[in-house]
Amino acid sequence: MANNNQKNKKQIVMRKYPIWNDVTACIYKSSKSYGAKNESTNKIYVGSSKNNSHKLATITTKKEIYDDVISFKLIVNSLVIKEIRFKNNNGTAGDKLSEL
Repeated sequence: MANNNQKNKKQIVMRKYPIWNDVTACIYKSSKSYGAKNESTNKIYVGSSKNNSHKLATITTKKEIYDDVISFKLIVNSLVIKEIRFKNNNGTAGDKLSEL
């Protein structure tokens, strides 16, 4: 039952943000999540300390509006990995049009 309550809560909160990030890690007892309106960027560093860390990747999720289409892009190190396009429903994502 707790999982359904968590899922329902995330669905309600996600309505306020077109981009939703749900993060899980071995150090958390449960997932951490947050929303973004137009763009979200996650820079990932690896290594053993502040002085010995190196950027592994930059991951960006970006919302773009083109007249009658709203596009969401997943970008890794400046390369578009995936894109989903929706019908523009007065500034919000309407029916899904395509997935590239």
